[in-house]
Amino acid sequence: MDPLHREVARFLRAHDVRRDSAVLVAVSGGADSVALLHVLVALGQRVAAAHVHHGLRGADADADMASVAVLAHALGVRFAGARVDAAARDGRSKEARARGLRYEALEQLRRAGGYAHIATAHHLEDQAETVLLRAVRGTGIAGLAAIRPSLAGGRVLRPLLALRRSDLRAYLSARGIGFREDASNADLSIPRNRLRAEVLPALESIHPGATARLAALARLAAEADSALLGDLEARLDRLAEPADGGLWLSHAELLALEPGRRRRALLAIAARAGLASALSVAHVERIDAFLRSASPGQFLSLPRGLTLLRDRVRVWLGPPPGPRFPGPVSVALPVEGALEFPERGLRLSWHACVAPDPPARLLRLPARPDESLVARSPTPTDRIFSRGRERRLKELFASARWSREAQARALIIERGGEIVWVPGLLRAEARECDASPVELRAARLPSPPRNC
Repeated sequence: MDPLHREVARFLRAHDVRRDSAVLVAVSGGADSVALLHVLVALGQRVAAAHVHHGLRGADADADMASVAVLAHALGVRFAGARVDAAARDGRSKEARARGLRYEALEQLRRAGGYAHIATAHHLEDQAETVLLRAVRGTGIAGLAAIRPSLAGGRVLRPLLALRRSDLRAYLSARGIGFREDASNADLSIPRNRLRAEVLPALESIHPGATARLAALARLAAEADSALLGDLEARLDRLAEPADGGLWLSHAELLALEPGRRRRALLAIAARAGLASALSVAHVERIDAFLRSASPGQFLSLPRGLTLLRDRVRVWLGPPPGPRFPGPVSVALPVEGALEFPERGLRLSWHACVAPDPPARLLRLPARPDESLVARSPTPTDRIFSRGRERRLKELFASARWSREAQARALIIERGGEIVWVPGLLRAEARECDASPVELRAARLPSPPRNC
């Protein structure tokens, strides 16, 4: 068996990819991806060729897409194409923007076509270049792990990661297989291109085998990172809850982690927010310091226009100006049954009175109230009669140290235009009740299931 066939077949077995599993191969038209497509076809793998046009390089890019379509037809496999606009600026470098849009487009093609995996043609030199780029930018163990052999539970695969670029070129040359050269690869203003053209050859001249050793460092870093991550992946849903247009972070649970594991958890959370490739070690250190010292109401600006907001209990990560809290609500309460407020995680329900003195989570009323009850959001001017005097509700929230989040989700209950209860905070002074009182109880709704 050809050495390339043997290595790719080994990789597929190691990652439990069955021969009949549909694999969408990302093909740029260059040597590496063309070689990958040919190898997979030769192995009898069920494949399709995908090409993403980035909206750059004009006619050359059009020719790339056309060449991949012709190649797919010649090999008897399906072709899937997509176009993105990588020229539109969004705060990322042109290369990072193109990469992000490419993966988004590939994932859309994968889902639309029902493919189990996406395969990319990253090889050993790509790995070594990525290690160096991340090291000089500033990174930790997770960053040194560089290009992972698989991502997202095997949805993205890199079968050529242990192979050299020269091996792939030799494979194509021996079979007379043509490919296209991207002229932008010669642009030395792009850091990766300069590493490829100047730095790695210099390192090889000083220490032969440097490229392979850098790739080996990535494997060791990935193993160390997996050990550091440990059970954090299983805890991320508790550490970072999607809501209000961003992520709510559990301040107490993050601070309870050992510093190294906390920083690793922050990287995993950043990945969920789309920040993984934008954060350096310095960014993570700033976030960590913010968690340890920020006061309620303080903000921290992050790359890509995101921000951290310290609330009293939790920290919010998302786009400015801050969390998109539920809008104001006002609804008449029925005189029986229950009423749910999913955005506020609250359920109000009627019950027969059993407690001699209801706590703040209960409101005791006559058998059936003869005055209308309304559940509504608080306003800045609300006042409630408590402890023998009228008090501003805003001051009571502050005294109870309610966070912005808690206040935004709060409900008040009015009876005949008078506030009689704030679930979870207090109720107004008790009134006389008849012999058959009922209770209106507040309960937290279970959090909805999340797909993260």
